[in-house]
Amino acid sequence: MVPSVRAVLFDYDDTIVDVSEARKYARQVVAGELSLITGLSQYEVLRALSDVESRMESIGQFNRRVWFREVINALGAQLSDDYIDGLVKDYWRAWRLRSRLFPDTLPTITALRGCGLRLGIITNTDGEPGLKRDRINGDGVGDLFDIVIVAGDDTEHVKPHPEPFIRALHILNMSGDEVLYVGDRLEVDVPGAKAVGMHVALIDRHNTLNAETNYISGPRPDLILHELTELIGLLGCG
Repeated sequence: MVPSVRAVLFDYDDTIVDVSEARKYARQVVAGELSLITGLSQYEVLRALSDVESRMESIGQFNRRVWFREVINALGAQLSDDYIDGLVKDYWRAWRLRSRLFPDTLPTITALRGCGLRLGIITNTDGEPGLKRDRINGDGVGDLFDIVIVAGDDTEHVKPHPEPFIRALHILNMSGDEVLYVGDRLEVDVPGAKAVGMHVALIDRHNTLNAETNYISGPRPDLILHELTELIGLLGCG
């Protein structure tokens, strides 16, 4: 059991919402459109898209217009800003069609709220003001949380910077040791939360975390979960 916790805050994508198929489908939609207009294979486009995506995420750039401009440049093509705007719309439309709450999300949120804990979300922007919050509301969970902070929209900095976590503590009027943050990415979700004194749990649904290979440097999570429902017992809500 984690002592003295009065609030639980969650990351969004890949933590409470399963976007693995959404991400894959959105990439395929973009790759199909760019393949048709450039004459290149979808494989070539997907490879360029994957490379750009990894690079952009590593520097905290989430604006898909920037991503797709980089992809188009890498493919040696020239496309208008209007075309890229349409590509972004198609990407997010495809993403939202395949986005689903994990089966353990609602039971966990219901149980934690039932035992008096305050709940919230700290998630990074989608690169367009209002889009992530619109997705959260569209997925039907916005009203289940006391606070929702979209880092990069509501704050200057995105995770792993501590600013969004500091903002959450200010809104909750709590100290870090009264809050548990739950995320899925070691390098993004742990440093900022630990910097303000929060307890941190990582959700590892596919058993990919390994202490020998993943914890070479940097702060470590306090807990590793394989299902969100584990929180119910850990926090004494069972």
